[in-house]
Amino acid sequence: MSFVDRVVGLSALGGAIVLAVAGWSLGPGTSRLPGPGFFPLLISASMGGLGVWLLLHPGREGIPISPGTPRWGRFIVALASVFCYAALLVDLGYLLSTFGLLWVQLRWVEGQSRKVSLLTAATAAFVSLVVFRVFLKVPLPAGIFPLPRGW
Repeated sequence: MSFVDRVVGLSALGGAIVLAVAGWSLGPGTSRLPGPGFFPLLISASMGGLGVWLLLHPGREGIPISPGTPRWGRFIVALASVFCYAALLVDLGYLLSTFGLLWVQLRWVEGQSRKVSLLTAATAAFVSLVVFRVFLKVPLPAGIFPLPRGW
């Protein structure tokens, strides 16, 4: 196990303990009515679990890191697509903007095939629209794509 893995694992574990104490002092609430400390406790459990996993995980010293693969191009595409999403969300609407963002992220940032990118982006955009707009009643921008009445 490398020194960095130990430091990050112990830091995550220490931060999780501090966050758990703070969350518990706020009051976790009940399962029907979560209190203000519920999400800090949930996050601290996740942080603590990941910290322990990192401490117990066997080292990765044998895996060579390839220094010749810059990822700045993908980073710039990802950043530009998020800015474009924020700029076009109101004008294009949630469905088209989300589809475009996911398609660009999957196709050019993650390098998925054209078919997988299109199907995943369309499915995820539509399912998230149904979840947020129909079930949770979150007002989302309709944009240029007319939605059925009651959505």
